[in-house]
Amino acid sequence: MSSRRLYDTTSITIACDSFLTTVLKDLSPIARDVAVTSPAPRRWERIAAALRADITSGRYPPGSRLPNEIQLAERFDVHRHTLREAVRTLVSEGYVRVLHGSGTYVRELVLDYALRRRTRLSQNLAHAGEHAERELRASEVRSAGPWAQALRVSPRSKVELLYTRASVRGRPIGISSGAFPLPRFAGMANAFRETGSITAALGTFGVADYTRAHSTVSCRLPTGAEADALARAATQPVLVVQFVNVDADGVPIESGTTLFACDAVQLTVEPDA
Repeated sequence: MSSRRLYDTTSITIACDSFLTTVLKDLSPIARDVAVTSPAPRRWERIAAALRADITSGRYPPGSRLPNEIQLAERFDVHRHTLREAVRTLVSEGYVRVLHGSGTYVRELVLDYALRRRTRLSQNLAHAGEHAERELRASEVRSAGPWAQALRVSPRSKVELLYTRASVRGRPIGISSGAFPLPRFAGMANAFRETGSITAALGTFGVADYTRAHSTVSCRLPTGAEADALARAATQPVLVVQFVNVDADGVPIESGTTLFACDAVQLTVEPDA
C-alpha cells in the first residue's frame, strides 16, 4: 500500500498568514495595496495568455486549427471547463473562431484600410504594424476608352495599364488595375518594377504628392481569374474600390480599381486631417 503524508492544515494556515504579514510589513503602503488588492491571474486567464502568445508568435498561423480539447487539457493540466473559459476569451477578443464539429481555428489576418484624402497602401499597413509585398503581374498599353472620362482625356488617347498584387505575410490581400495617361507616364511599369511602389514610381515622373479625388465602394463575387489571383474561393465576395487620384494641380493621374479579399481587409472612411 502506498504511503501518504498527512498535513496539519491549521498549522499551514497559521504559517502562511505569518509569512504574508512579515512580507507586507516590508512593503511600501502602495505596494501593500497592490499585493492585497491585485489577485493572481486565474488558470484560464494564464491559458488564454499562453495561447494568445502562440498565435501572435506564429506558432499557430492564421487559418490553422488549434490542438483539440484533449490535447490542450493535457498540455495545461486542466479540466475541459477551464480550457473552454480560455477559448471563449480568445473568441471574444477576435483571435479564434469555433466551428462546431470541426474545431477551433485561428482567425485570418484582418487589416483596417482607411480611405482618406491621401490613401496609401504602405501607410495603412504601417499603422497596423504590417508590410506589403507589391508585385507587377502584367502591364499593357491600351486606348483610354473606359478610363477617358475619369482621366479627362480623349477616348482615343493611350493609357498604360498596370496590374498589381499586394500580399501580407505571403498571403494576397488585394489586386489592382491602374490606368496612367500617356505620354505623361510612359514607362510607368518599368518605374514600378524598379521602385516596388506606385507612389515612388509616380515620384520618378515628378509627382511629389497626390490625393484621392473620389472612391466608390461596392461588393461582388470575383471572376475565376480574380479568385485565383487572390488565392480565394470564387464563392467568397470581394470588396471593390474604384478610384481616381489627382496631382497637386487637380489633374487626374490614375484611374483604377482594387479588389480586396473580404476576409483580410475591412474598409474605413476617415475625414481629412
